[in-house]
Amino acid sequence: EVEAVHGHDLEIGSGECFGLLGPNGAGKTTTIEILEGLTTPDAGEVELLGASWAHDGHGLRERLGISLQETQLHDKLTVFETLRLFRSFYKSGRDPEDVLVLLSLGEKRDARVGKLSGGQKQRLSVACALVGDPDLLFLDEPTTGLDPQSRRELWEQITRFRAGGGTVLLTTHYM
Repeated sequence: EVEAVHGHDLEIGSGECFGLLGPNGAGKTTTIEILEGLTTPDAGEVELLGASWAHDGHGLRERLGISLQETQLHDKLTVFETLRLFRSFYKSGRDPEDVLVLLSLGEKRDARVGKLSGGQKQRLSVACALVGDPDLLFLDEPTTGLDPQSRRELWEQITRFRAGGGTVLLTTHYM
């Protein structure tokens, strides 16, 4: 029997960027899915932003931004429609038009998601995670499929998010 995650004890301070680094199959995604409330742990406790999934799951969801390793977005929607949809999941958040510019997707505003390149889809996934103006941002392998310039731009956005007081937890297998 394989224990994907055992004995983790993480404490990440507000405004930090914490990376889970390891090879494929090391348990990074399992760990982040437990923290995101997508997977129930077999044992232990999870507390985020002073709350737990058992007692305040809805309140936690309002404060999180999540970009999954393989986010599946609807191919027939436009980039803007996708961002507007994700923004509608939150009581408050950012203007989707501003987030388009922030992630260098302005010129793709009216393009169908199915027509985007892999890197553009990855940037859209991160935009969807940011549009709710989260306190805590989860990024699972956020630079996969990005060219060097797009990767640099994404790191700049993460730096800006942190400078604004946000906390980031990301997984990667890149050094």
